[in-house]
Amino acid sequence: MDLTLDEQRLVAEYRRLTPAGRDELLACAATLVRQTNAEKDGGTATDQCRLKSTEPHPEAEKTPFFTE
Repeated sequence: MDLTLDEQRLVAEYRRLTPAGRDELLACAATLVRQTNAEKDGGTATDQCRLKSTEPHPEAEKTPFFTE
């Protein structure tokens, strides 16, 4: 596999990291991937709101209704 000079530098820097540093870097990368996927999927549940129903539903009310 041929790597560019920048890719070779990244690999060398990664190999120099301590195990704790590698874990931190991978955690940051995972967070970025999740954010990117959430943006592609249309957002996360935290940035969405439930729309109020404009149509009344008498069958969902607790008071009984009568028809004759």
